[in-house]
Amino acid sequence: MLNRWHRLSLQVKITLMIICVVGLSAATTEWLEVRSIQHVVENNVRDAALAVGRSVDQNVTSLAQLSNREPRTKELEKILATSPDLLNIVLYEFPSKPGERPLAITSAGPTELPRQEGAPDLVLRVREERRPLIDYADRTKTHRVFLAAPIFLRNAVVGATYAEFSTLQMDEALESMRQASRTRRLLTGLAIVVTINLFLYFKVHRPVKQLLTAVESVSQGTMTPVVPVGEQDELGELADTFNHMVKKIREATHDNAQLTESLRSMNDSLQLKVSEATGEVLQKNRALAHTNELLSAAQRDAARAQRLSAIGQVAATVAHKIGTPLTALSGHIQLMAEDPTLSTESRKRLETVEAQIERTSKIIQDMLLYARRPEPLRSPVDLNACVAECIALFRPEFERRKIALVIEWSQQVEKIEADVQQLQEVFNNLIENALDAMPAGGTLVTRISPHAELEQPDHRTWVQVEFADTGCGMETEQMAQIFQPFFTTKKARRGTGLGLAIALETVRAHGGQIKVDSNPGKECRFTIVLPTDGGSR
Repeated sequence: MLNRWHRLSLQVKITLMIICVVGLSAATTEWLEVRSIQHVVENNVRDAALAVGRSVDQNVTSLAQLSNREPRTKELEKILATSPDLLNIVLYEFPSKPGERPLAITSAGPTELPRQEGAPDLVLRVREERRPLIDYADRTKTHRVFLAAPIFLRNAVVGATYAEFSTLQMDEALESMRQASRTRRLLTGLAIVVTINLFLYFKVHRPVKQLLTAVESVSQGTMTPVVPVGEQDELGELADTFNHMVKKIREATHDNAQLTESLRSMNDSLQLKVSEATGEVLQKNRALAHTNELLSAAQRDAARAQRLSAIGQVAATVAHKIGTPLTALSGHIQLMAEDPTLSTESRKRLETVEAQIERTSKIIQDMLLYARRPEPLRSPVDLNACVAECIALFRPEFERRKIALVIEWSQQVEKIEADVQQLQEVFNNLIENALDAMPAGGTLVTRISPHAELEQPDHRTWVQVEFADTGCGMETEQMAQIFQPFFTTKKARRGTGLGLAIALETVRAHGGQIKVDSNPGKECRFTIVLPTDGGSR
């Protein structure tokens, strides 16, 4: 019940309270009015009844006169005729002995005398109490009031007048007044409720509803609603305060939006400046890294130049000191080999000596070539044709050693600017190393293709040539040293250790690189990456 009351609207609550107050007020007023009218009616009936009793009492001056029936009957009929509400009137005489019952002398009205011979209790009480008595007990049921008034002679109660009065007309009039009063109060209460409800609707409910609607709009983020101020009362003051508050909130929201936009603009500007500064720093870092690389390359080139200069001086000295005697020895051995009397064993020994002389001469030539590497003479070179010539040179050796050859040519590779003779020396060196790594046979894969892995800022075009063999491979420690001069993994008397060093210098002179990957005991792959412009930029 309490929950239902809480869920009701304010207008319904006020209406119910007004109905309760008006209803309680009407009921209280009706009760008071009924009590007042009833009191007036009872007083009027009492006055009329007492007047009847006094009239009879004044006309009785002796017992003989009281017992004279005929005059008493006329007197009672006269009284009955003058009192329209008087129904019955009976005259009783009290015997001299106290224990005997009163005697009915005469009566007037529709009630027959034998019916009244048994005196009512009200008459008996009059003798004892010596005062008029009125009984209203049966009024609501029979609309009758009963009166018993004493008759005194020389201060003694010698008789009593018993009368019955009808209150039907008065009760009907009273009921009519009650109905009219109820109708009047009902209409008055309804008018009050309607008037107050109309007042509440136009002066309270509708302004509050407008205020609630505005509050809901504001809570949803709309800062434009304005509550109309109709009166200068508390609700008007509340509406004016709300409008002022919304205005302040709207101004604060606008200021916050401007501040937020300003902060966003500053943030964007700051981010832009940070991005520009970051880009500038990155660009400078890249430039610095490039400078460091150039410096490192320059240092390596300077160290290599010093090393080459020293090797060149040594090579020149060795070539000068050893070259001439070796040439002389080679000439004498050739002359001795032309002697027809020379034995077969001696001839073989001379051939061995001559082979060693040639090997020594080749070492000297390699040293001179490494120390005094000439600049590449660039011209358009077809890599497919260049590699094909190198493969053709070693094909008999492939067949002799039972090495399978797999070649993947590429028609998408452009011609490159390069020294064809130097490139062929590099390719020959790598093919020869692959042959030495597969003494028991195997497979050599040669692949020519465009290269797109290197990220170059100048958008240069690159190509690559791969030589992959299934030989013995190399360990990581060996791979770190294979491009060092005079380092070799071959058996004694099988290499000078200058082949890969010369190949690296040749490829670098063309602006390229050499990469090596190896799986010890299974395979080894050399990849030569070259720019199509030959490194002339």
